[in-house]
Amino acid sequence: MLFRSEGLKPLKKQETVPAVPERRRLFPVSRKTAVRSVAALLALLTVGLVVAVRTIPEFILYRERLVFNLLEINSDIELKPLDIKTHDGLTLRSWYHRPAEGKPVIVYFPGRLEDLIRRPAHLFHLAEQGYGLTLAGYRGYGGNPGYPSEHLLYRDGTALLTKLTHEGLAPDGIVLYGYSMGTGIASYVATATRPRALILEAPFTSFPDAVRQQAPSVPIWLVRSRFDTRSRISNIDAPILLLAGEQDRITPPDFAKALAALSQGVAKLEILPEANHVNMARRGALEAVSSFLVSIAGGGVEHAAAQQDPDVLPAVMEN
Repeated sequence: MLFRSEGLKPLKKQETVPAVPERRRLFPVSRKTAVRSVAALLALLTVGLVVAVRTIPEFILYRERLVFNLLEINSDIELKPLDIKTHDGLTLRSWYHRPAEGKPVIVYFPGRLEDLIRRPAHLFHLAEQGYGLTLAGYRGYGGNPGYPSEHLLYRDGTALLTKLTHEGLAPDGIVLYGYSMGTGIASYVATATRPRALILEAPFTSFPDAVRQQAPSVPIWLVRSRFDTRSRISNIDAPILLLAGEQDRITPPDFAKALAALSQGVAKLEILPEANHVNMARRGALEAVSSFLVSIAGGGVEHAAAQQDPDVLPAVMEN
């Protein structure tokens, strides 16, 4: 017991508390560095989310692949492979049937869900009448290499017409024929070349308009592909046939009506009362197309197709 010098009160012995050893951090960082790291991670996650979300419409648009099997053709029409070299080194295969003398070649741009045999079956009937036929092969579809995008499909389509013209495979002109997504490609190629005529079956005014029709809750800023036929139809210097199905819920007739109005009287509009998005060929399209082709036969000056060099980047792709 200890005592203070001035008194007798006991003084407790000072207790010592053992020191707690400081924990060492494996990766010592300052608070500022930690905040910056978290902010960078959140920014990275945000960018990744935006990219993923913006990719969804493109994935939906291009997720299907066309099927083409020569053994499935129930026709005497002879189709031969027609290969083109693209600006980026790919070899894309399309299919070609030579026309009879005096008949144009119908160049068909299919939609995204098509089987190249069943969908354009009515075109084989036209080929039996002497019309030439080219079934356009897309990159990434039907066994072709590459991955599609709007601008690359435009460029490939223009290159296909250039090959047909330069090799004398369409001596009496070319009629462009697009179905659904293919209408956006056909309408672009029609502005980059000079076809004899343009046929658009189940067209939409633009891909954002089609997305708005099918999925109104999807923000349009997410949609990168445009396929904007609305903005270019008035610049197409050729007769135009628009085919729409009254029962079509994917590309309703209002799209074709809007395009007809924008064409300033150039386009002929045919609305097929019993047709939907996939059965127009069996609900009056063949008759409408046959009549249209007869109406343009021998009329006016022959149009030379595909005068534009595909290696020259079209203006729409420079943006």
